[in-house]
Amino acid sequence: NLSNNKISLLRNGSFYGLAALEKLDLKNNLISTVEPGAFRGLLALRRLDLSNNRIGCLSPEMFLDLGNLSKLNLSGNIFSTLTVGLFTHLVALRVLHFSTETLFCDCQLKWLLLWARSNSVGIGNDTVCVFPTHLHGLEFRNLREQQLRCDGPLEMPLFQLIPSQRQLVFRGDRLPLQCTASYLDMSVELRWRHNGHIVTTQEDRGVYVEETLLHDCCLLTSEVILSNIDVGIAGIWECLVSSSRGNISQQMEIVVLETSAPYCPSDRVTNNKGDFRWPKTLAGILAFLPCAPATFGSAPHPSGSAPHPSSQREKKAWRRCDRAGRWAEEDYTQCPYASELTRVLHELTQITVNTTNAQPLGQQLVAFTSRAAHFTDVMDVIFVTHLVERLTRLLEKRRDLGDYISDIASNMMLVEEHILWMAQNEARACTRIVQCVERIADLALTGDNQVISKVSANIALEAFLVRPSNFLGLSCTALQRPPSSATSPLPNSHSHVDKDTSRERDVVGESLLNFKCHTVNNSGSPASQLSKNSVAVASIHLPLAGTPISSSALQSVDNSTCKLQFIVFRNGKLFPCTGNSSNLADDGKRRSVSTPVAFTKLDGCSLGGAVHSVTIALRHFALGVDPTAAYWDFDLLDGHGGWRAEGCHITGSGGNTTTIHCTHHNNFAVLMDLKKVLSFPPYPGEFLHPVVYACTAVMLLCLFASIITYIVHHSAIRISRKGWHMLLNFCFHTALTFAVFAGGINRIKYPIICQAVGVVLHYSSLSTMLWLGVTARNIYKQVTKKPPQSQDGDPPPPPRQPLLRFYLVSGGVPLIICGVTAAVNIDNYGSKEQAP
Repeated sequence: NLSNNKISLLRNGSFYGLAALEKLDLKNNLISTVEPGAFRGLLALRRLDLSNNRIGCLSPEMFLDLGNLSKLNLSGNIFSTLTVGLFTHLVALRVLHFSTETLFCDCQLKWLLLWARSNSVGIGNDTVCVFPTHLHGLEFRNLREQQLRCDGPLEMPLFQLIPSQRQLVFRGDRLPLQCTASYLDMSVELRWRHNGHIVTTQEDRGVYVEETLLHDCCLLTSEVILSNIDVGIAGIWECLVSSSRGNISQQMEIVVLETSAPYCPSDRVTNNKGDFRWPKTLAGILAFLPCAPATFGSAPHPSGSAPHPSSQREKKAWRRCDRAGRWAEEDYTQCPYASELTRVLHELTQITVNTTNAQPLGQQLVAFTSRAAHFTDVMDVIFVTHLVERLTRLLEKRRDLGDYISDIASNMMLVEEHILWMAQNEARACTRIVQCVERIADLALTGDNQVISKVSANIALEAFLVRPSNFLGLSCTALQRPPSSATSPLPNSHSHVDKDTSRERDVVGESLLNFKCHTVNNSGSPASQLSKNSVAVASIHLPLAGTPISSSALQSVDNSTCKLQFIVFRNGKLFPCTGNSSNLADDGKRRSVSTPVAFTKLDGCSLGGAVHSVTIALRHFALGVDPTAAYWDFDLLDGHGGWRAEGCHITGSGGNTTTIHCTHHNNFAVLMDLKKVLSFPPYPGEFLHPVVYACTAVMLLCLFASIITYIVHHSAIRISRKGWHMLLNFCFHTALTFAVFAGGINRIKYPIICQAVGVVLHYSSLSTMLWLGVTARNIYKQVTKKPPQSQDGDPPPPPRQPLLRFYLVSGGVPLIICGVTAAVNIDNYGSKEQAP
């Protein structure tokens, strides 16, 4: 038993003289060469184990004098095939094992199958085919002769190119390329190609193609040495294997750099596809990073089950580093969205929406958008917009979808304003949602459904089919009601009321908007409607109250009915202005929507002049100045929309209510400058928080204790004259700052006192900082300066230096600054709007 040693070579006659030996175990060694006659003299040997070595070359002469051998194990070596007549001298062989990791079962082993069957040699059941692929895993002994063919596509048990990845090298470097392939038959050849051209030795360019070598009778190796790399070496280098069965190749890229090649710096990019850490990358190179796998958690999935993550494993993001060393184009489209909600909404957009699945989809969207306040990605809004538009297209066939569209739009008003602004800027998402809501009545009002009423947290909708001959004007008030109250009954006893309009809808924890309508003759002015009802947010009168309207003022296109529609949006979040609006009603975004947005529309009628006009009273949800009445024009700013004031004006204002009159129908609101009001409260209060006074008292006590201590015990405290002055001045000015702030910061009712407090605070804070700087400089000089030694060894007394310069800097400079500031404009101090 010679197993598990480090034997690498068996020479001729290695076991000569062991004529009685019956079993020889050489497994688990490093044997790569077995010379002919290596087992000469082993006439009685019956079992030979050469498994798990590195034998690649086998010849019949290896087995001379082994006429009595009955069992041979060649498994675990590196050969791929066995040559014809290999076991000619093994006349007594009955069991043979030759399983390897690269065993190729083709026509070259057909002889062995026939020989084993004709000589009753049993092939071990562990001997299975590895190549070709269609025979992989099959036991060799069970194969049929017809299965051992050589006409299949070329497959290589071993084929490798070293190096296999892109190589970045500098001009003048040396780089060897090595290609190794299995030697299946004599037709196998190795060749090199550079950018598609055959490579030969070119000494002038430093390219040397070495002679192809055969190793262990089973491996071919070819090498190219690039000894002096220049720019012409750059490109694709390819090792080509050609044989009678076909060709196969592997390639790698060489990038030649100048010694001063620029790089793009490492960078971290976080977006809605995940967190990407881009490494330092050479200029001109395309960098790749794998996508983060999509993990689905507790949120419901549109298909009812989580998708298998294997489809995402191979997807990558890329980013290009340009020639100047700057990050340029990038692409993350293959990667899934990082947010689970965004992924689900994206998958819903890939589903075809029809009348069968529209209702479940609407229910899902209502559930998803109920958490719209937590939306963080602009794509959430855009995906919801796509789905709402698809539901709107089916509204004529499924009228119940109007409820879902209204609820979804209402929920989208919970999204943060900056996310809605980005969605509007990128895809006009807000405009499209509003237009879907405004189309509900157009598509759902029919002869069988003459009244529509939608109630939600942020949107109220009321629509009627009206007869021109019976129309006497209408006044509708939008009310905030508790979730449990029912929808108010609708006027117009001549209209058929749909059963859905009087249903109750419960939304826990939020007030709902709904309309309450009356004929004009039975109601007061719009402003009086809001003043009489504290839960009213808007009141719309059509036409003007008290204006007599003859039946001829309204003429229907078909002489039967026309559609009247009212909508109130709780705020203006679905009307963000994204472009240059300096010439519009919001005056370059200086003004913002401070009231609900009211929409009116009368469609299908030939309108008289009086009916064109509409009067609207709106309750402010925010205080501001410089109000203006405006309507939303969807066509402005390349279709992104904007506020315009033409045809609208304010007719009255009182308390928190403003009444506007407009000569056309549209979305109306009152815009105001909210920043000036919100910038500074009129009176913060007579006193500050008690904690401020307590902390100030403790601080003043400590500062004055320090000042008194240094004054009383000046002679006992070892401190320089400059340090003594600096410390006392610093403590005094700090105490002055704290005392004036605590005692006078809220005295803004008295302008003169307020200005005086501002001047003193400005001076004391500047002086404190300067005395602190002078003290720090003095301490630094004392620590770093080495005092000169006198001849008798005692340090000389320090020279007396004037202190006037320190007082001029720390006291004089703040006085000059404050004096100049006050002289230029005394209003710089105080509580006025222009005060800093």
